[in-house]
Formats: sequence, structure tokens, C-alpha cells
Amino acid sequence: MGKNIEMETPVSDGHLRLTCKIKLLISEEEFARSALSHDDPSNLSFELVHLAADAPISPDMMGDAELVVVELVTGDPRSMQRLTSLRARWPGLPLIVALRDGDLATTRALIRQGVDDVIALPIQRAEFDDAVNNLLAASAREAVRDPTLAPVIAVAQSVGGIGATTIATHIAHYLGGMGPNGCCLVDLDLQFGNAASYLGRASGLTMDNLLDAGDRVDGELLRTVAATEQGVAVVAAPEKISPLESVDVDQLMRVLDLARRQFDHVVLDLPGNWANWTLSAIDKADLVLLVVDLSIGSLRQARRRLTLFEETGIDPARIRIVANRVEKRLFRTIGVQDAADALHYPVFATVQSDYAIVQSAQDQGILVGTAARKNKVAADLSTLAEQVAAALPGGA
Repeated sequence: MGKNIEMETPVSDGHLRLTCKIKLLISEEEFARSALSHDDPSNLSFELVHLAADAPISPDMMGDAELVVVELVTGDPRSMQRLTSLRARWPGLPLIVALRDGDLATTRALIRQGVDDVIALPIQRAEFDDAVNNLLAASAREAVRDPTLAPVIAVAQSVGGIGATTIATHIAHYLGGMGPNGCCLVDLDLQFGNAASYLGRASGLTMDNLLDAGDRVDGELLRTVAATEQGVAVVAAPEKISPLESVDVDQLMRVLDLARRQFDHVVLDLPGNWANWTLSAIDKADLVLLVVDLSIGSLRQARRRLTLFEETGIDPARIRIVANRVEKRLFRTIGVQDAADALHYPVFATVQSDYAIVQSAQDQGILVGTAARKNKVAADLSTLAEQVAAALPGGA
């Protein structure tokens, strides 16, 4: 059963105004204990749904909610499963959890599972307002992204040599056919990048030419540097090895913004060793693909990457785990679900292992599907690219 109570939502000066549809899903007992039950209704604007903490949440209850505050009992498996199902069904919806006796470890675990914020029960008005205001302000900043800028997919690797560049090149190839302006693949592995060679480009202008151009960098120079190979406009990594920290961060961000204005999609192939500018590049991404394999070392490093994302405010809803080189063996030591459990993130997609055919394609500078059209790896890469396209804002 629902009850409409008005609550204002934030504007830039910190006051509230009536615009956002907020749902509060909470048991009658907990709501009665909360400060919200004693406030003047004229100062509020949320829809109250009285619901036991272990009761399922139906789509009708959610309606057109733009933010949800939901009660959780951490020791109740049904309550925890309800939260997991809520996040899985509405992955991009701002979500606040209200619970009793939540310690730091519990809060961190919930954030890892995609919860945006945690508040205490019984609900206090000041904490409720702060959590809602902060979350809506973050959503507003996301909503005002320049619509003229192309979406960005950042491909990160848990450890080096894991096949992230292969995934980046195939996603870029697929996205390149989706719009008139094509896709730009930017090889940000500035010391050891091979994206250009994987696509058959032997030599030419590189990222160095763009970084050295300063204010003179423009669309014409970018398209000259980003020579098209295999249907992808690729900005190659420099020929020489230079310290990653020597990169001018502002100039790099200028190049990335320019790419977003010149192309329909931009794919970033990130370095294995991160520098001070790496998170700045990731912050521009609409989707972050973290590529892992099913080994202890890879999963351990992936968990460290994810922790860094969490600590620096990267929205978990933007992160996707891709398991590469998955072997279809009956007695494998680590399975896909084991990886998901270890990382506390679902596995978005898997790509089967076939080292010989992938290596052959890379040596020839062609895509896997060109080397072996009916190969399982080619099919998995194509499916992954389709999933990425569908997950982007306004995706199919």
C-alpha cells in the first residue's frame, strides 16, 4: 500500500524543490519510529510504500521512481535477496539503503553491490535529506553531460597481457558501423600499446603528435592521426617509450574531448600501469569494462582496481566485468560464478579461449572474425560488442 507525501528535491543553492519522484519502501513499524513520520507533510515529497523488509518489490510498486530508499535487514537472506534483485532489475536507479546497526564493513559491502548510499534506522530527517540531496545532485551532474559528446567506453585490464586490446579493437570495429562518423579507438597504453598493429597499421602519426600540438590540436589533425584501419579510426600509441607521468593531463583531456566531438563513439584502451591521468580518462567513460581471466592473480588485481574505483567515486553502475580466455573444461579450478563472487560484481560477458586463432589474427593485423568467421571467440566478441552498444545511454 502506498501513501503520497510531498518532499522537495535539491537545486543548486542547497534548497529543495518539487521535481523528483522518490519512493520510500519501509515497514510500518520502522516508519512510525522515524523522524519523517512526525514532519509537516507540506515540507515533504516522496511516495511512502509500507512494505515488510523481506517482502518482494514489484514493478508496480516502483512505478516511475527516480530514486528509491529501501529498508534492509542484513541478517535476513530474503531481505538481502530482495536488495540484490532490486539492483539487478533497475541497475541505474539511484538507491539508498536504510538499516539498523550498519558498521563500516557492511556499508562497504553494500556499496560494492551497487548501493549508492546507506543511512541508519530509525531514519533521521537531516541524514535522509543529506543522502537524497547528494545523490540527486550527482544524478543532475550526470544528466547535464554535453549531448554533443560521443559516449566513451574505457577498457581496463586486471593484469597485463590479458587480451584487453583484442576486446577493445573488436568493440571499436562493431561501434564503427553504428553511425556516420565512425568510432575512434584511442590507445592510451602509451608505452607498450599494440592496438594499431592489431588492426594492421604498420606506422604513421601517433598520440605524441596530438600531445605535442598544444592548442593547435583540432579536428583535422585528429582525423589525420587517427588513420582508419579495419573500419576503426585508431590513435596509435607513441613509437618511443616515455614516462607515463610526463603526459600533460590537460592536453590529453583536450584530445579526448575532441575525439568525442569528431566521432560517434570513442573507445579507450587503458594501460596496465596506471598514471595520475588514468582515472581522469576513466571518469569520462560511460562504461568501464574491466577485463579479467579466471586466475587468482587476475582476480586479486581486479579486486584492487574495483576498490580504487569505489574509493574515487566511480559509479559502480558504469562498471562491467568481462571474463576473457574462458576455457570450457569440466574440471576447471575457478568458474565464472566464482569470479563474480570474488569480485562482488556480476560477470557481464565471457569470451572463450582460443589462443592460436587470436594470435594468428593479431600477427596478420586482422580481426578474429576475418581470420576464422565461425570461430567461437569471434562469436563471443561480437556478442560482447552488441551488449556494450545496448548498455550505452540510448543504446539499442
